[in-house]
Amino acid sequence: MLGITDLWALALATLIFLAIPGPGTIKLLTSMAEKNGGARAGVWSTLGLMAGDTVWMALALSGVAALAAAYPKAFDVLRYAGAVYLAWVGFSLIRHSRAALGEGTVNDAENRGARQWFTESCLVSLSNPKVIGFYVAFFPLFIDTKNFAGWTTYAWMIGIVLAICFLYCMWLIAVAQVAKRVFKKHPEAGVWLKRGAGAALIGFSLKFAVQR
Repeated sequence: MLGITDLWALALATLIFLAIPGPGTIKLLTSMAEKNGGARAGVWSTLGLMAGDTVWMALALSGVAALAAAYPKAFDVLRYAGAVYLAWVGFSLIRHSRAALGEGTVNDAENRGARQWFTESCLVSLSNPKVIGFYVAFFPLFIDTKNFAGWTTYAWMIGIVLAICFLYCMWLIAVAQVAKRVFKKHPEAGVWLKRGAGAALIGFSLKFAVQR
């Protein structure tokens, strides 16, 4: 159907991949934890993550992965740039972690909105060019060669992945909204959550910088 061997298998594999915590999940949750964040920040962060993933999927399917393999130095530049950006986001979270308690540096979250949440989440998604390799290996597993319809099949596959990504993130937002009430009662826990999230992003940046 649509040049895809098994829609349900594609959906389940995508869901399993999304359930593995990564920089995107951390960015979504920390955006929601901002003073004026909440569900609105979560939705815009979700859209930003989806935009970044769409870029990687389109590039992977258009053969850019093969080009990157032919010119590994250019690929490394992208990888290092992404690692630096993730580290910067991580340090920013740690630096502003006590702002929620009214201490330390004044957080600029009060002036932030849809554009910032969308852009930053998109950049986090784009910070790991290795994702191209994943999609190159992932999509062929579900292509029905007998009924393959070129970019029509690709478009359906991308659409399915994005739809599941959106639904998963909406579920994550709902859970985070419940957790946010707990952090309001125990603000110190929110501080440590931000510090932990920042440390995790720095860890991801180091991983992306050294992986081959």
